[in-house]
Amino acid sequence: MRKLLILSLMLCLWFPLFAEDAPKFPKATVYLVGVIEPKDLEISIYNEEGDQLTAEDAQLVFDFPNLEEWEVTKSLYFKYSAHLTKQTVGKLIFEVADLSLDDANTLRTSLELASENLLTRVENGNTFNTTFLAGNQENVAMGKLTVRVQKRADDVYTAGTYAGSFTINYTEGS
Repeated sequence: MRKLLILSLMLCLWFPLFAEDAPKFPKATVYLVGVIEPKDLEISIYNEEGDQLTAEDAQLVFDFPNLEEWEVTKSLYFKYSAHLTKQTVGKLIFEVADLSLDDANTLRTSLELASENLLTRVENGNTFNTTFLAGNQENVAMGKLTVRVQKRADDVYTAGTYAGSFTINYTEGS
């Protein structure tokens, strides 16, 4: 039994000497290329009816009542979608120009910002300061902007079409 065990061990050790050499292939390098399209942050604006506004239809139309004194408001709602690798802070800064017919006929126009989002603060009455979390975020409410136009009883304005504007600037950082 012992001789059989020794013989089998010797055959196992000599067996690789009789085997053929494995074929050799030239070295190959495979390059992998992938593209991740940027979709870091997208801010959307919605009107009071819930319709998303684009650059072509971003217009607020006011109907002024035929009264001695009045106040008219229109609101816009801001939401964001993001896919960020790290948390970042951004500011939406608003500036308003009064509605006017000409130099003598200018309606008092103001902006009011409000937010229920715990990660959005209203600063200086004209800025949303928002912390955008890392990861995938879809249609997260930032806040509401209300444009307010007022006429007091002692104000006298000429009939006509009044026009004005407000600008929105986005800056990154706190």
